[in-house]
Amino acid sequence: MRCKTKIAFLLFVTLGLAGCGLIGGSRYGRGQIRDDEISLHVINQNYYDARLYAHWPNGRRVSVGSVTGFDEGTFRFRWEYYDVRIEINLLSVGAHYTQWMHVEHGDELELVIDPSLDKRIRRR
Repeated sequence: MRCKTKIAFLLFVTLGLAGCGLIGGSRYGRGQIRDDEISLHVINQNYYDARLYAHWPNGRRVSVGSVTGFDEGTFRFRWEYYDVRIEINLLSVGAHYTQWMHVEHGDELELVIDPSLDKRIRRR
Protein backbone atom coordinates (compact mmCIF):
# COMPACT_ATOMS: atom_id res chain seq x y z
CA MET A 1 0.00 0.00 0.00
CA ARG A 2 1.40 3.34 -1.03
CA CYS A 3 1.75 5.89 1.73
CA LYS A 4 0.86 9.47 0.80
CA THR A 5 3.45 11.96 1.95
CA LYS A 6 3.54 15.65 2.30
CA ILE A 7 6.67 17.66 1.81
CA ALA A 8 6.81 21.13 3.26
CA PHE A 9 9.32 23.17 1.34
CA LEU A 10 10.37 26.58 2.63
CA LEU A 11 12.58 28.83 0.60
CA PHE A 12 15.08 30.89 2.60
CA VAL A 13 16.83 32.98 0.00
CA THR A 14 19.04 34.80 2.47
CA LEU A 15 20.68 31.53 3.44
CA GLY A 16 20.26 29.84 0.09
CA LEU A 17 18.97 26.76 1.87
CA ALA A 18 15.74 24.82 1.45
CA GLY A 19 14.25 22.75 4.27
CA CYS A 20 12.02 19.74 3.70
CA GLY A 21 9.98 17.75 6.21
CA LEU A 22 7.64 14.82 5.74
CA ILE A 23 4.17 15.13 7.23
CA GLY A 24 1.14 12.90 6.58
CA GLY A 25 -2.29 13.98 5.42
CA SER A 26 -3.78 16.83 3.39
CA ARG A 27 -3.47 20.31 4.87
CA TYR A 28 -5.28 22.50 2.40
CA GLY A 29 -8.59 20.67 1.97
CA ARG A 30 -8.67 21.06 -1.81
CA GLY A 31 -9.81 17.48 -2.32
CA GLN A 32 -7.79 14.40 -3.04
CA ILE A 33 -4.78 14.66 -5.31
CA ARG A 34 -4.72 12.19 -8.17
CA ASP A 35 -1.90 9.66 -8.09
CA ASP A 36 -0.22 11.24 -11.12
CA GLU A 37 -0.27 14.77 -9.70
CA ILE A 38 1.72 16.96 -7.33
CA SER A 39 0.16 19.80 -5.37
CA LEU A 40 2.07 23.05 -4.81
CA HIS A 41 0.83 25.57 -2.22
CA VAL A 42 2.58 28.93 -2.64
CA ILE A 43 2.68 31.73 -0.08
CA ASN A 44 4.06 34.86 -1.72
CA GLN A 45 5.40 37.20 0.97
CA ASN A 46 6.98 39.39 -1.69
CA TYR A 47 5.55 42.55 -3.31
CA TYR A 48 6.04 41.27 -6.88
CA ASP A 49 3.77 38.85 -8.73
CA ALA A 50 5.39 35.45 -9.29
CA ARG A 51 5.05 33.00 -12.16
CA LEU A 52 5.96 29.44 -11.22
CA TYR A 53 7.42 26.70 -13.39
CA ALA A 54 8.37 23.09 -12.61
CA HIS A 55 11.71 21.93 -14.06
CA TRP A 56 12.30 18.19 -14.55
CA PRO A 57 15.72 16.51 -15.03
CA ASN A 58 14.94 15.74 -18.69
CA GLY A 59 14.94 19.51 -19.38
CA ARG A 60 11.17 19.86 -19.57
CA ARG A 61 9.74 23.10 -18.13
CA VAL A 62 6.04 23.15 -17.17
CA SER A 63 4.03 26.22 -16.24
CA VAL A 64 2.44 25.69 -12.81
CA GLY A 65 0.63 28.99 -12.22
CA SER A 66 1.04 32.51 -10.87
CA VAL A 67 0.55 34.24 -7.54
CA THR A 68 0.11 37.97 -7.06
CA GLY A 69 2.19 39.83 -4.49
CA PHE A 70 1.29 39.21 -0.83
CA ASP A 71 -1.13 36.42 -1.80
CA GLU A 72 -1.19 32.63 -1.92
CA GLY A 73 -2.47 29.91 -4.18
CA THR A 74 -2.57 26.14 -4.60
CA PHE A 75 -1.78 24.49 -7.93
CA ARG A 76 -1.68 20.95 -9.26
CA PHE A 77 0.56 19.65 -11.98
CA ARG A 78 1.41 16.26 -13.46
CA TRP A 79 4.17 14.27 -11.78
CA GLU A 80 6.84 13.31 -14.33
CA TYR A 81 9.93 12.18 -12.45
CA TYR A 82 11.40 11.75 -8.96
CA ASP A 83 13.28 15.06 -8.91
CA VAL A 84 11.94 18.55 -9.55
CA ARG A 85 12.88 22.13 -8.89
CA ILE A 86 10.68 25.20 -9.03
CA GLU A 87 11.47 28.37 -10.96
CA ILE A 88 10.13 31.51 -9.28
CA ASN A 89 9.93 34.24 -11.89
CA LEU A 90 9.19 37.58 -10.22
CA LEU A 91 7.62 39.77 -12.89
CA SER A 92 9.81 42.72 -13.91
CA VAL A 93 12.63 41.43 -11.66
CA GLY A 94 13.92 38.03 -12.81
CA ALA A 95 14.04 34.35 -11.92
CA HIS A 96 15.25 32.28 -8.98
CA TYR A 97 15.43 28.47 -8.80
CA THR A 98 14.88 26.27 -5.76
CA GLN A 99 17.17 23.35 -5.06
CA TRP A 100 16.34 19.99 -6.62
CA MET A 101 14.02 17.98 -4.39
CA HIS A 102 12.84 14.40 -4.43
CA VAL A 103 9.09 14.01 -5.04
CA GLU A 104 6.66 11.12 -5.39
CA HIS A 105 3.25 10.99 -7.05
CA GLY A 106 0.61 12.58 -4.80
CA ASP A 107 3.09 14.72 -2.81
CA GLU A 108 2.05 18.13 -1.54
CA LEU A 109 4.70 20.86 -1.58
CA GLU A 110 4.64 24.21 0.18
CA LEU A 111 6.72 27.08 -1.16
CA VAL A 112 7.18 30.34 0.76
CA ILE A 113 8.57 33.19 -1.35
CA ASP A 114 10.79 35.33 0.84
CA PRO A 115 9.91 39.06 1.13
CA SER A 116 13.46 40.02 0.11
CA LEU A 117 13.82 37.65 -2.87
CA ASP A 118 13.58 40.54 -5.35
CA LYS A 119 16.68 42.13 -3.79
CA ARG A 120 18.70 38.94 -4.33
CA ILE A 121 17.89 38.57 -8.03
CA ARG A 122 20.02 40.41 -10.57
CA ARG A 123 17.64 42.67 -12.48
CA ARG A 124 17.16 42.12 -16.20
